[in-house]
This record gives sequence, C-alpha cells and structure tokens, in this order.
Amino acid sequence: MFNRIASLIEPILPELTAFRRDLHSHPELSRREHRTSEKIRAALAKLPNLEVLPALTGTDVVAVLNADKPGRCLGIRADIDALPIQEQTGVEYQSTVPGVMHACGHDGHTTVLLGTAMVLSKLADAIPGKVKFVFQPDEEDEGGGRRLCEHGVLESPKVDGIVALHAWPGQPVGTISFSRSTVTAASSPFAIKVLGVGGHGAYPHRSVDPIVISAHIITALQTLVSRVVDPRDAAVVSVGQIRAGSADNVIPPEAEMAGTMRYLLPATGEKLHECFRRLVEQTAAAHGGRAEIRIQQGYPPLINNAAMVALIEGAVCDLFGQDHMVIEDMPSMGVEDFAYYAERVPAAMFRMGIRPAHLGDYPHLHNPGFNFNDEALPVGIRMFCEIVRRFFNVTD
Repeated sequence: MFNRIASLIEPILPELTAFRRDLHSHPELSRREHRTSEKIRAALAKLPNLEVLPALTGTDVVAVLNADKPGRCLGIRADIDALPIQEQTGVEYQSTVPGVMHACGHDGHTTVLLGTAMVLSKLADAIPGKVKFVFQPDEEDEGGGRRLCEHGVLESPKVDGIVALHAWPGQPVGTISFSRSTVTAASSPFAIKVLGVGGHGAYPHRSVDPIVISAHIITALQTLVSRVVDPRDAAVVSVGQIRAGSADNVIPPEAEMAGTMRYLLPATGEKLHECFRRLVEQTAAAHGGRAEIRIQQGYPPLINNAAMVALIEGAVCDLFGQDHMVIEDMPSMGVEDFAYYAERVPAAMFRMGIRPAHLGDYPHLHNPGFNFNDEALPVGIRMFCEIVRRFFNVTD
C-alpha cells in the first residue's frame, strides 16, 4: 500500500497549498497561535483512524493514528509559530498582520505534517502501531518543546522515536541533508548589570563609569573562546544588547548587557560559565564597580540518534537517490528546541531543501523576504511517510 504514496499526495496538493498560504497570510506569534491551532484541529477532525487529543499547553495540537492499536509509536513533530518580522515578499498571500510573518518556514512544516496525517490516515490498516502527530507552538520564543515534554507529550501513548524536518533555503528542492551526530549547539543566555556611580560627564573623576566598565567587559569576553575553550572545540560568546544612560552629559549609575553563549559539549559550557563569572566580576571590580550576573540554562544540544538517522538515510536513497542526500559534517551553533525531545527518546531532524531549481540564491531563514516554497510540500510528505514505513518495517 505504501507504494501508492505519490498517487495519494497528488490530489491533495491544491488543498495543502491553499492551507499553507492561508497560514502564511495569518501568522501568529509564540503562544498566541489560536487561529492556527483551530485550523489544524478542524482539518485533522475530518480524517479517519485519527484521534485528536486535548491540548496540553494551550495552543498545541496532538493527534494519534491507530490510537487503540498495540505496538510501537512513532512521533512526528512540526512547529507552528511565526516571528516578529515585517514581511517584504510581495506575494499575493503575504502576511496580513503588521510586524508578524512566517519567516522560518513553520507554515510549511505544519502543512507537511498535516499532509502526512492525511495520507497515513488512508493507510492506517497497513501500519502495525501508532503514529503521533505533534503540532508544537512556541518554538521561536521560550522553547515550547520543553513545555510539551514536561506535560507528557511523549507519553499516553509512549513515543518510541520521533522525527522532524526543517525547511532549508540553502539547498534546492528535492535535497535532504542531515547530521549523523550533533545538529545544533546548546545555549546559555546571560544578562549583566554593571553598577557604578553616576555623575556629570564633565567630571568623570567623581564617578565610576559603568559604560567604560562595560566596554572593558565586552572586550574581555572575546578572550573566553580564544583563550579558555579548547581550539578543537566550538563555542560562541556574543553580546547582543547594551543599554545605559539618558543624556549625553550624564554618566549613568548603571549599564545593562545581554547576550548568549553557545557550545557543543556540556563540559565546555560549565567551564565557560565559571570563567565568564570570574572575568565579569573581577573586571568590574578592577574599575571600582560591581557586576550582577544572571546566566540561564538554555537549550540543550540537538544530537541525532543513529537508528533514527538510518531511517532518514534509507528514505532519501530510496525516494530521491543518493545524489540528493547531503551529510552535514559540522554542527550549527544555532539552537533548536527539538533537542528537548531528543533528550528523552531516540530522535532525528533532517533539513529539506526549498530553493527553486532555477535560482542560485534564496532568502534565508528569519529574513523579511523569506517564503516557503510549495514545491517542497510533497517532498516532505513522502519523506515522513517513508520513515513511518521503515520504522514499522512495512513491506508493500
């Protein structure tokens, strides 16, 4: 029956394209995806052999194929939220919400997963187990994946493995890339408040200038990676925000900074945290000030499971050929909250090319000119369906 996948996808593509473009026109920010989740629920409710579960965290949608059938359960996850970016694509279905757009392809991810549910619902009898479809909110803000995992999304029924995809504009449609190990880094967001003594800009000797201290701290932080981290490892320390002062002739009493640390290995993260605190506190003290530091434990690294990667690799080779497969040798220093699932069950994420074949370049993620390419919809659906077939060892 799985040899009918392509013929099952073809007739639903117009409906799926319209669905994706509707989501694109009506983007919703993290934890506000009410219209989006309602549309997903309505579409899933029409499908046979599928049970749509009550929301776990507000705007999530989770559905289970073959909910009463014994056997293993495979999870498939898609993210559904948009970004606070003003769209500049000029397409006829561009965002109708000022300052909000689907600039990371989540409208496409959602539609691919919906299309997969539509196809697999017709093949339910051939699947000797359960498939759990997870439409996850809040990927772009505070880690909706973490909250869903904490609320039991991988239980009842228990998920034995989970996969996800991400649209990738750097590769053409039909190309699938993946890592056999670490995909993305861990993160530690930080905030620093530098406390000095305010005063008149004409008499700096009567003050302790937190802006000057901040400048020394920012410069010194750049030595953490070059002189603390093993050169064979990878790490990033970036200050992304600095705020201080209210007038050009006033030395303020305090300054604030915020940024992020990224690293691949937990031991590297621990060392960075320790050296970061010592460097910031002692630099401030050396200039007569004081520093208050807050370091958060952010996303864990996303590490693909070997057995799940094998399913992806086999699917690409059989569906599109080995020349359409790219092995990612170097991890990204970005973060991905699919890592929270991968901490708990065998998991793997792959990247799906969306660049039109006739273009040499395409707007990248989080760019106001980005738009998911609908030509990639059947590619993602075929990949997910083939992974399901392999996970359950279904033979046609």
